[in-house]
Amino acid sequence: MLSIITPVHSKAAPFLRDTYESLKAQTVSDWEWVTVLNSGGAIPDDIASDARVKVFALDDDDPTGEHNRIGRLKGFACSKAEGEILVELDADDLLVPTALEEIALAFSDPTVAMVYSNSADFKDGTWEASTYSEYYGWRSRPFFHGQHELKETIAWPASPQMMRYVFWAPNHVRAWRAGAYRTVGGHDESIKTGDDHDLCCRFYIAYGAQGVKHIDKCLYLYRLHDSNSCVVNNADVQEQTKQNYLKHSRAMIVRWAKDQGTAMLDLGGRLNAWEGFTTVDLMDADVVTDLNDRWPFEDNSVGVIRASHIMEHLKDPVHAMNEAFRVLAPGGWLLIEVPSTDGRGAFQDPTHVSFWNENSIWYYTKKEFARFIPKFEGRFQNSRTVTYFPSDFEREHNIPVVQADLIAVKGDYSLRPVGEVLM
Repeated sequence: MLSIITPVHSKAAPFLRDTYESLKAQTVSDWEWVTVLNSGGAIPDDIASDARVKVFALDDDDPTGEHNRIGRLKGFACSKAEGEILVELDADDLLVPTALEEIALAFSDPTVAMVYSNSADFKDGTWEASTYSEYYGWRSRPFFHGQHELKETIAWPASPQMMRYVFWAPNHVRAWRAGAYRTVGGHDESIKTGDDHDLCCRFYIAYGAQGVKHIDKCLYLYRLHDSNSCVVNNADVQEQTKQNYLKHSRAMIVRWAKDQGTAMLDLGGRLNAWEGFTTVDLMDADVVTDLNDRWPFEDNSVGVIRASHIMEHLKDPVHAMNEAFRVLAPGGWLLIEVPSTDGRGAFQDPTHVSFWNENSIWYYTKKEFARFIPKFEGRFQNSRTVTYFPSDFEREHNIPVVQADLIAVKGDYSLRPVGEVLM
C-alpha cells in the first residue's frame, strides 16, 4: 500500500477537493491519504467519509495561528502511515493519474530507497504554464494535462551537485520506502521550513545515487498562487538551505566520490587530514610529492580535493588550479581554505608565497577575470565562497579565512551543469 501524507492548512481549503479528485483518479487504488490538520485546516465531510482518508491533528494545534514547523507535521503524518511507501503531496497540488503506479514500479527495485519525478507548474485559475530558466541548467519539455499545455521541468539525476541547495534538489513528487525513511531518522521536526531538502540530503548520504531514483516523467502538478509556502516563507527557506549545505555537503561529496570510485585527496594533509582521504605532502604523507611540480595523479581520477591552508604555500597558484582541474573528475570538487588578505593571516606566516581573498576566486570562476591569466586552462563553478573566522582565536587575532567550494565543469558535467556557470 502507498501512504500519501499531506498537512492541511486552512489556506488549502479552496484547492483540497481538486487534490482529492487527483487521488481518486489514480490508476492504482491501494492507497491511503494521511492528512494532518493544522492552523484551522479541515477536511470536508464527504471526503472524510472515504475509508481511505485518515484525518489527524496535533494535540497542541492552534487553529488561529501559523504552524511554523513543517517538518514536525510531515513527520507526524508519516508516523501514522501504514503503507510500505510514503508519498508527499501538498494540499493545493495534483498528482497525474499514473503517479502512484509509476512510484510503485520504481520501488519494485529493492535497492531504491527514495524516488522523485519531474513536475509542471501552473498558475491557479488560468492554467498558465511556468518553468525555470535554462540559464541555471534547467530543461523543460511540453506536457499535456487534459486540454492544458504545460511545461514539464526535467530534474537532474541525484548527485551532491544537484542536492547542494534546495533550488535544484529533488522536487515533487517525492516518495520514500517507509523502512528507509525510519532508518535515516525521518523529517527533522525542529526545521521550520526547508525540511524536504534536509531529508533528501540525508537519503543521498545513506543510499547514494543508486538508492535515490529519478523518474524521468511528469507525475506532479504544482499550483502557483499567492499563498504558496515557498513564497510566504521564502526568507526562511533561503536560510535553511544554507544551513543544510553546511550540515550535509561534505558527507554528500564523500559519498559521491566513493560511489564514483574516484580518489579523495587532502593536500598538505599530513596534519589534521580528513578521515578516509589520501594525504599529499612534502613529508610524512600517503603520497610524498612537491605540489609545485606536476601532480602524480591521472587525469579525471579524483572526486574531491581538500586544499586547506596549502594554496598560500604554493609558488604558482595558476599552476595549482590547473593541476586541480586536470586531475578532478567531471563535476569533481575543490574545497579551498586559505587565510584572507582582509586580515593578518595571509601575511603573518613567512612561508606564505601567494595571497588570496574572496576576489581571488573570480579568476578561476568568471570568464571576464580568467581572461587576464591566459595560462589558466580550467573551468570552475563557484558553489559557495565565504569569509569567516573558524574560531574565537582567529577572530581575536584578525585571521579571517576564505572558504571556497568549487566544481570542475568538464566532461559530462559541462553538458548540463547544476546552477549558474560564469566560465
